[in-house]
Amino acid sequence: MRNIIILIFFVITNAQIWESSFSAGSYDYNNNFMGGSEVLQLVSHKNRLFASVSYWQDESNIWYGGSNSNIGWSQIICLDNPNGDWFVDLDLDSYHLRPEILKEVIFTKSNDGSLLDSPDTLLVVGAFSSNYFFGPVTVSAFVRNDENDWNQTVIHQGDLPSTDESYSIRDMELYTDSVTGAEHLLISVGTKGIFSGKYNPNIEGKIEWDLEPEISSLNMRPLGIATANNALYFSTGNKIYVRNDGINPSYSVAHDFSDLSSNVNSAVGGIRGLTVINNQDYDSLILMWCPDSQSKGLIFRLDPNPNNEFNRVYETKISLLVEDYLPGVTVNYLLGAYNEFFKVFNYEDNQYYHIVGFESAIQGSDYPSWNGYYSGALFAIRNNNGEYVLEEINDAITFNDTPLVSTRCYVESPFNNENAIYFGGFDPNGFISTNKAWIYKQVNILNGDINYDGIVNVIDVVQMINLVLSSEYEQNSDLNSDGIVNVLDIVQLVNIILS
Repeated sequence: MRNIIILIFFVITNAQIWESSFSAGSYDYNNNFMGGSEVLQLVSHKNRLFASVSYWQDESNIWYGGSNSNIGWSQIICLDNPNGDWFVDLDLDSYHLRPEILKEVIFTKSNDGSLLDSPDTLLVVGAFSSNYFFGPVTVSAFVRNDENDWNQTVIHQGDLPSTDESYSIRDMELYTDSVTGAEHLLISVGTKGIFSGKYNPNIEGKIEWDLEPEISSLNMRPLGIATANNALYFSTGNKIYVRNDGINPSYSVAHDFSDLSSNVNSAVGGIRGLTVINNQDYDSLILMWCPDSQSKGLIFRLDPNPNNEFNRVYETKISLLVEDYLPGVTVNYLLGAYNEFFKVFNYEDNQYYHIVGFESAIQGSDYPSWNGYYSGALFAIRNNNGEYVLEEINDAITFNDTPLVSTRCYVESPFNNENAIYFGGFDPNGFISTNKAWIYKQVNILNGDINYDGIVNVIDVVQMINLVLSSEYEQNSDLNSDGIVNVLDIVQLVNIILS
């Protein structure tokens, strides 16, 4: 009884619950297998939810023990209503292992610079393919059209990769050149550089890519692209570059983190999650600094100054927050900001917050772990004052739960009448990770699936218990109907549940 009362109190006071949305290792209604080691991206597109699933380190893939060369490659899965089931929307061709970037892009101009009669909204997936024996490597963008078909457009072809990061596609950004007025879709292709594409309605896939990159021969794969104060920036290793607009664009260093570390491990990345934070008079940039195997997840904000440079502002060290959250542990390594700092609006206090996910290698104390990493998936929430708190996917994990490890991505629900945020993740970290991909959603039941009057009453509590316990329950006639929760109501509810 005590656990039930605690549960009721928790639901009333927090008004949020977690629900599992997707677990790898199942089949969709067309009998397509949906596996994968991790969910890399979650994107809302035309009232549907899409997720990119990687098979890196998953034994369904032939590189890790699989027997069928047609199974175990990248997938885009789709959910078309909050009560439905995920299904495969796109199976990428063989040797596409990780669809690292999935993004909705809204073109407003054609490749000749003219305005479109109406904007064209496309869903774009970036991935590279190589069999690692015969070559060449093909870097492609897969574009979804309104007929639910996907068209492959080739961005670049090259020799076999020298490292795993040589062709890694981690971000894309639609940007209008301030000099020419041309609209570019700029996409990062590992160390090969930043490539530009323009909208062409007359070709399959509708994106026409330039053969040569705008900047090439980078020392390290870019992990983020962002537009701030009408300028485009991208990060690579310990540097942030700004685009100098014009017919022949160039790039120059806008900020350098070499004073913190001159040597960055390419697998870790350095500057991660480059994101714009809007202020009243200007845009700032925010990022997570993770240079090597000793990374602790430092968060920095870059504020522009009158000299067209940035003032660097330290905000927090995520590893310290984890050590407070898990008393007794030491965080030896922390990696995060796989994508962007995700902006959400809280209607209760009328403020914007930013969410950023991560994983933690821990030592000491008695908490569940997977290959040295904390099994629970944590994420940090930043308020407008630059203050951070931690939250955990599906609440505190136990030793009997499936390991979640890392929160990689997040998106608000695209569905009407659902006030929820979807989260996805798991990072294999080089270990075999079969069917580990997951998606959970956090539902705000006071503002979403319950009533909209903002008052918690008996009916609300009954509905909350229904959602939490996933069992049928009808309103009992013995309950009073004054709409006020009191001790007697809770006792009656407990008795009904226990009976």
